[in-house]
Amino acid sequence: MSRTADLLAPITRVVMAEDRRGDAITAVGLLAIALALDALGLVRTSWSGPAGVSSWWFVVPTVVGCAALLWRRFHPLGALGVVTVAFGADLALGGSVGLLVVLWEALYAVHIHGRPAARRVTAIGVGVISLASMIVVGEATGEARFAILAGLQAVTLLVMPMWWGANIRQGRELTAAAHELARLERERGTALLSLSEAARHDAVRAERTSVARDLHDVVASHLSAITITSGAALAGAPEPERDRAALRSIRAESLASLQDMQAMIRVLSAGSTGATGGGSDLLAAPRVAQLPPVLEQVRLAGVGLTVADPGGVLSGDTILPAAADHAVYRVVRESLTNVLKHGGARVEVRVAAADTLELEVRDDGVRPGGATRDPADVSEGTGLGLVSMRERVESLGGSFAAGPGEGSSGGGPDGVGWRVRAVLPLPDGAANNAAAGPAAEPAPSDRAIPGLHA
Repeated sequence: MSRTADLLAPITRVVMAEDRRGDAITAVGLLAIALALDALGLVRTSWSGPAGVSSWWFVVPTVVGCAALLWRRFHPLGALGVVTVAFGADLALGGSVGLLVVLWEALYAVHIHGRPAARRVTAIGVGVISLASMIVVGEATGEARFAILAGLQAVTLLVMPMWWGANIRQGRELTAAAHELARLERERGTALLSLSEAARHDAVRAERTSVARDLHDVVASHLSAITITSGAALAGAPEPERDRAALRSIRAESLASLQDMQAMIRVLSAGSTGATGGGSDLLAAPRVAQLPPVLEQVRLAGVGLTVADPGGVLSGDTILPAAADHAVYRVVRESLTNVLKHGGARVEVRVAAADTLELEVRDDGVRPGGATRDPADVSEGTGLGLVSMRERVESLGGSFAAGPGEGSSGGGPDGVGWRVRAVLPLPDGAANNAAAGPAAEPAPSDRAIPGLHA
């Protein structure tokens, strides 16, 4: 069976072709059917027709009607008009079944290929013809039942091809809509894949930025402090006490750097394996209680440090939320590291905790005697420090500003230094809760850390 279908497939494609080849094959096929029906004597079906007229005359309207079907696809309403005229001529000769088949094809073509206006005109015309046939038959016979029967016959014969064509057209439209929907779904899938790929690249870039920021926080600030502290110790004449203090500071900084690096590795490992535990990592992050070694390093580097902390935030008297505590540590540390690398001889750290926590680090911008840092001790900045501080503060709903400002520690000739200011929101009562819990342990060192206030 399948082999027969394969053999007939070329013929089927030609017969069903949606072009003029298909129209020509349909017209020729219907002409052959109509002539065969005429040859079988299926003519003069309505009445006997004019006397002495040969049955060969039925061929003329049949040929005209079939020729009109050549335009059924592109001009279906015009083709129906020509077929209707041929059908009228055929009725004048007595009527034939063959031309009735041609009329069916013309009606079918209008409803499968015609525009909505053409379909409406055809439906109205069929309704008028059906009503007219009822009236004519009723007047001729004087019987209502014959009139109704004639109307039903007209509706059955004329509406059936129209209904068939409308159903096939609707099926084709639904199929085309399904194909269009499938195409749109494919395009949507492709677009979603593109968006997913773009999101993946954005996530990779964001992760790289985050890793770069964390590396800057963990490595760059620690190493910068170590470099500057060791450089300051080497710059002057040997002093055992100062040099040992510098070594203790360097050791404490190295241990803190190692601890921070380990904490960051744990965070990255947890992120890659999908594990949770961000809260414990945050609690293990550096806190303000670990700032005393940082302040000591600033003093060892020869910078005059003044700390104004009436609320005892930096000494642990005021307990901060973990995220805010970590942010304060990072802002103070990064700001002081920048002062050591680029700032002046005096710096002031001011912290005030009320409804919000206000943090400000200002330097006078002038080195002692106008001296500059040794290029070997100061590397080119990456610009990530300010970005990291801003992101940490703003992620907590705070505000951050950094830039030139009036010096608060005496000022240079032009009175301009550098100022970093951050404002962090605090929960209700956090600023007054001095006994909420013990402060975090400071970073390990070999000796007691001096008091915070200079």
